[in-house]
Amino acid sequence: MGECTPGFTEIADTLGGIDCAAVAPVMSVRDPLSLANWTLPVVEALMIVGAVVSLIHAVLWWRRRNDPSNLAVWLAAVVYVVILEPPLYFPDRFGLAGSLDLIFVHNLFSVQFLQDRLPLYILALYPALTYLAYVLVQRTGILDRRHPVVGAACVAFVFHCFYEIFDHIGPQLQWWGWNPSAPSNSPWLASVPLSSAAIFAGASPFGFALLSRLLIARRAASGPVPAWSITLRVIAVGLLTPLAMMLFSIPYGLFGRGETPNVTGQAIALWLVIGLFAVVAAGAFVKAWRDRVDGPLGGGFLDRYSVLAALVFMLVFAVLWVAALPDYFAAVGGRTASGTPIGSLAYVVACAVVCLGVIAVVWRRQPAPSS
Repeated sequence: MGECTPGFTEIADTLGGIDCAAVAPVMSVRDPLSLANWTLPVVEALMIVGAVVSLIHAVLWWRRRNDPSNLAVWLAAVVYVVILEPPLYFPDRFGLAGSLDLIFVHNLFSVQFLQDRLPLYILALYPALTYLAYVLVQRTGILDRRHPVVGAACVAFVFHCFYEIFDHIGPQLQWWGWNPSAPSNSPWLASVPLSSAAIFAGASPFGFALLSRLLIARRAASGPVPAWSITLRVIAVGLLTPLAMMLFSIPYGLFGRGETPNVTGQAIALWLVIGLFAVVAAGAFVKAWRDRVDGPLGGGFLDRYSVLAALVFMLVFAVLWVAALPDYFAAVGGRTASGTPIGSLAYVVACAVVCLGVIAVVWRRQPAPSS
């Protein structure tokens, strides 16, 4: 079937080796204590618990506020991951061989799907982190009071900053390995492809948030939504989100044409995507900070969820980063003594500052009853 390719084996060997021949075709389960290191079950538990708690929040939001839009956003994120991920692991089965290279290989976690290619925690990451970014921005009032494009840019940048804290430590701790030979993984920001930071962690959540506001939130605000209608809208958001990735990838792709890609041009194009979201989001958050302030966040799980979930995320990753720092600072040539690549600590610190700033904006504002 072409799964045990030399490229896969080479990257898998950097993660301790993965047997891609004798694997369960659908699902496999392992002892969390038998994984490559203690950080794997920690990040796995964080994402899975985050997805479950965010689902509970979305359901309660629907039942207590009579607003199904948050639950629809959570479900749309699940649809999106189911659409996006499988072709990345089996491009030949989706008719993409020759146009889509092997981009990365995940290590083995406690629960894996699709011949051990897709960890459960990755499935959980999409609704957990996308929903968190969406609700944080929602609680500032930006989604209700500003243009949908501005709100989507804020969700995109918040997602980007939280995700990069995760993305820059994963390779060092052997959560996954990038394929250095894949053209789409160039240029790099330390151990992270800049295309991942800009397109996946920027353009993708922008498109997702914009579609969610236009197709789901606007309709929900106008009155009860039939089940068939909300279902179609959820599927549409998941299906159409990749179009945002393709649209924002056009300048990057143009600089990559020919036998010798213009790496400098590609880097500029990708940084402009991140910069665009950053500028729009900064203006919106500053205005949200200056707008009506009635005191700290209201009580109750519905109002406090976004801040508490964000703080838990930051606390867990602070522990993970502290544990990784000795090897990080001892690295030579961008690699630790065990051979794993290190990320950009400076960029992670900048992202952490943004995340804490967003949390402060949410904490300072009392959510309006209609939001």
